[in-house]
Amino acid sequence: MAETTEPSVPSRAVAGWSDGESPVWLSIPEGYAELPLDDIPETIEATRQLVTELGTPDQRQAAAFVLSSLNVFLTTLAERNAIYVGLGRHQSALNGQLITSSLVVTVLDFPGERNPRLVLRDLLVAKARAHEHGQADILDLEDRPAAFFEHTLSLPNPALPGQHVLAEGAEVPVWQLEAFVPSPGGDRLVTFEVSTPFAEHGPQYRAMVVAMAARLSFQPPAADDPLAALLG
Repeated sequence: MAETTEPSVPSRAVAGWSDGESPVWLSIPEGYAELPLDDIPETIEATRQLVTELGTPDQRQAAAFVLSSLNVFLTTLAERNAIYVGLGRHQSALNGQLITSSLVVTVLDFPGERNPRLVLRDLLVAKARAHEHGQADILDLEDRPAAFFEHTLSLPNPALPGQHVLAEGAEVPVWQLEAFVPSPGGDRLVTFEVSTPFAEHGPQYRAMVVAMAARLSFQPPAADDPLAALLG
């Protein structure tokens, strides 16, 4: 698992992704461990065998449920054009408590070019029509607009094997912040989604999400640009 730190702006580590035509470069914050989006069944099975051989009795008891849920979760995200999924461990700046979160980055392509601000406007209008309630903002980040949508969801809290079974219909609050960044031509939309079940600590992730959105690049970083290397 990644080192435990406070939620912070992204490190300089850059992850590149490409569909063969239009690459995207991401700055991933410290504290996140990447989960696989390729060869998911094989990775889950290898993990299951490892837990069976080396895990504690409680870990072995929970493994089937947890790994089965993780398999469905990752497969669904891969089908929805996720290019990065990570689980984070950080220390809360409020009280030093260990808090966990998930980071999902997806890419959506549109036919033809369009004004990026219209892409963001239509996205937020669609959320309003779907009765999604939250704080919506469109900001200018350096050379591009970006939309942010912050809200708290109420999601079912599943009971793990060996743990106390919750009352039917029990739910827990989950804080979530989404950042939407369109390409300059408005034909591609990158979405960052950070969620944490430690809802009262969620606002600490705001600066981190804004920094990720600002550092997103649709062009290769200078160090990876052959022309930049030639020019020094």
